[in-house]
Amino acid sequence: MRKKIFIVTTVSETFTSILKGQPAYLNTLLDVELVTSLDDRSRSIDEGVKVHRVPMVRGINPLRDIVSVVQMLRLFMRERPSAVHSYTPKAGLVTMLAAWLCRVPVRIHTFTGLIFPTQTGFKKKMLICIDRLICGCATRIVPEGEGVKKDLMAYKITGKELSVIGHGNIAGVDLTFFDPKTPSISETSQNLKSHLKISVDDVVYCFIGRLNKDKGLKELAQAFSVLPVNAHLIIVGDRDDSAPIDSLSMSVFESHPRVHLLGFQQDIRSALFSSDILVLPSYREGFPNVVLQAGAMGMPCIVTDISGCNEIIQAGFNGWLVAPHDHQSLANAMLEALSSPADVLSQMGENARRRVTSRFDRKDHLLRMANFYKDELDV
Repeated sequence: MRKKIFIVTTVSETFTSILKGQPAYLNTLLDVELVTSLDDRSRSIDEGVKVHRVPMVRGINPLRDIVSVVQMLRLFMRERPSAVHSYTPKAGLVTMLAAWLCRVPVRIHTFTGLIFPTQTGFKKKMLICIDRLICGCATRIVPEGEGVKKDLMAYKITGKELSVIGHGNIAGVDLTFFDPKTPSISETSQNLKSHLKISVDDVVYCFIGRLNKDKGLKELAQAFSVLPVNAHLIIVGDRDDSAPIDSLSMSVFESHPRVHLLGFQQDIRSALFSSDILVLPSYREGFPNVVLQAGAMGMPCIVTDISGCNEIIQAGFNGWLVAPHDHQSLANAMLEALSSPADVLSQMGENARRRVTSRFDRKDHLLRMANFYKDELDV
């Protein structure tokens, strides 16, 4: 019999977007089953593997977290997996604690991003304690990128071995899907630009992600407000009620005639193809998938000089790096991009596509993950 592994995420969207296709591929090697909470997008998981439901909530909620641990413990005791692998902070806490309590032999947690470095006071100390607890319960800890690894070491979160898989990231990019030469994308993007009344002479910036205060949307609103009239901004993503952006910034986005709020989009390629530059002014990231996806589409990016982002973007090569929490630095980069000659932006875009192809091809990442599990589970 093949060894059984449970892959766990807090919400199902991780399986329907970032990790899409990975469980199905790994199921050829192992008996893969998924665990996630029930939400509006749960029904769209289509990996050909069994899916278990355990309620988990983002944010700090001790009572509901205890319920989650108990239900996860019951699941593991009933199913007896050989290994568990958790992604995202809350899934990590619930999964690693439950797996340790019932002695699952292999307990893997991937840190896809750290929250505590941007926090202060008691909350920061508490988050550090939680991450130390996760590491204490795990048998294998995987930082998503070198920046995450450095923070784990700097804050002495664990003394266990830390190894990044490949060049970082948890999924890689499907280069056949995110391909700017796909004919249908050109047509749908032209329709989108026509609908948004964006002309060929306009410069279009694009933000893609949850509308979360840590994404630097306050700085983006301030920076975009000083750009000339030929600048447009496309924003793709749902509001994040767990950490909403400030009302003033939201008001700017909703009222500005050249800001286009598209909400959540299952397929972001048309938004990317309709744009010239991706902007991601986050305060913290693990290893941002959208920057890889934009790069695969041949787009230069303006990102903050933080872990993950600066492992993809090299200033002057495939984009710009700006200081976090600094709207003036962001505005300067956006103005520089706007005034850059078309051939400079085109070369940056080619460099971006080339870097993603050489380092983050999903096919290569799937092979790395298969080899990783073979080593961990001795199969």
